[in-house]
Amino acid sequence: MLVTISLIAMTPQSAKADTSPSLGEPVTVTADALPTWQTDGVIWSIAMVGNTAYVGGNFDHIRPPGTQPGDPHEIPRQNLAAFNAATGEPLPWSPAAEGVPFTSTNPQKGCDNLGNNQWNCDAVRELKASPDGSKLYIGGDFTKVDGQARKRIAAFNLPDGTLNSFSHDLNNAVRGLAVSDTAVYAGGYFTAIDGAARQRLAAFDTATGALTTWAPTADRGVHAMVVSPDGSRVVLGGYFKQVNGNPPHGLGAVHTDATGTSAPWATGVDYFSETRQSHVTDLVTDDDTVYASAEGAGTFDGRLALNPDDGELRWIDNCRGATQALTLLAGVLYSGSHAHDCSTQPDGFPELTEHPAQRLLAEPTKPATETPAILHWFPNTNNGTEPDHQGPRALDNNGHYLWVGGEFTAVNSQPQQGLTRFGTMSVTTDTDKPVSLAKPTVSQPAGTTGTVKIDWTQTWDRDNKNLKYELLRGNTVTHTTEARSRFWNLQPMTYNDTGLPNGSTHTYSIRAIDPFGNTIWSPQSDPIQID
Repeated sequence: MLVTISLIAMTPQSAKADTSPSLGEPVTVTADALPTWQTDGVIWSIAMVGNTAYVGGNFDHIRPPGTQPGDPHEIPRQNLAAFNAATGEPLPWSPAAEGVPFTSTNPQKGCDNLGNNQWNCDAVRELKASPDGSKLYIGGDFTKVDGQARKRIAAFNLPDGTLNSFSHDLNNAVRGLAVSDTAVYAGGYFTAIDGAARQRLAAFDTATGALTTWAPTADRGVHAMVVSPDGSRVVLGGYFKQVNGNPPHGLGAVHTDATGTSAPWATGVDYFSETRQSHVTDLVTDDDTVYASAEGAGTFDGRLALNPDDGELRWIDNCRGATQALTLLAGVLYSGSHAHDCSTQPDGFPELTEHPAQRLLAEPTKPATETPAILHWFPNTNNGTEPDHQGPRALDNNGHYLWVGGEFTAVNSQPQQGLTRFGTMSVTTDTDKPVSLAKPTVSQPAGTTGTVKIDWTQTWDRDNKNLKYELLRGNTVTHTTEARSRFWNLQPMTYNDTGLPNGSTHTYSIRAIDPFGNTIWSPQSDPIQID
């Protein structure tokens, strides 16, 4: 049976996971953004190999955290860079991905504007390492690497980072890569390789680098690829309506046999018209499930979990707000998006004017219900710069550090461009305080003596749902309570402080404390005199 995913309402159920979750729930990485060098452009892809984070995109320089473009410590990097995953510091690896300037009045998105209708498309759009970590493959719009012809696909030897002799001529862009022990699979917008017809899909032998006979066809762009857990299929995502002439739209699978014959696939994403459709942006897999992300135009743009053998749907998340990137870490699916309404999800948030998008999310990979809860992990970025103002564009991790790339220029409301990272509790500590508290209000209830009523509103913490609130009269704690605190549902709280002597004057403040002792104080209340 063929299924097209649309916006489906599910019954919400609760979950509480964070950096200090309830028993049996997955632990997230912290929401503390760790010090990381920045770029002056967009990061489109990240590949973690051991303790190295390789990044590709459209940028000219990298610079230290906390600095602005043009900083004296800025160093050149042309669309490729590498960093120590544990420190965020740059590594010496500095190949240059280059393009050839051309004249156009309507270039594709992401090209560099040279002025006078001159453009250069040199971005690196995808990075994938070989399973053994001995090679790094890159795809994109570039046509040269370090001055040598590498038309839209190239490879580097690891760990030394030297350019591999692997070289082919693809006549249009690469957008997706997948690598097995024996083959490199490429997808994108190309229709010929070295003069041989290949309709947006192709494979190369990892041992010889030669173009293979694997030649399935897609009628439109392929943006994402992943090899199934058993190695028998390549799962595909993108804009296409058909693969090898077969539906569904946006998702499909082909065998890893000699020619890429079609594999059964049950689930597609929405297509209503050319202006109202979804497409798949990223694919990742664990031992038994493929996860997909989507972008839609008034259509599905959340996340899916699918059986890799036949494409049957396992769960669906209907958050609204295009999803661009996915990564899996310790039973949690992390995503980069501009989610603005997750009210259909357990523990999901509604549309909020004061919090217009939550661009980083976490969900359990194996939820107990047919739709996953939104876990309490809420670091955030802004929407950033051109070309699309989408914020996060790339995610990857090495089991300890989760790296995020994109077009953002701020993380957790602090300036940070293009790159950031987060750590598991095994390599870092949770040091981020709850968000600021407003000043409490005080009053003397009518008909009472010696009593002050203190009112305040909850705050929230980016990676801990349950907070302790302490009420202080002057410097003395007079009341302690705990409460579940979420940014979209901050509740009023109140306490009556009794037994105060007539004529005395008091001020009050609130402090909110997360499970790790990180504390935020409210401003002190106005003084109140007891009548």
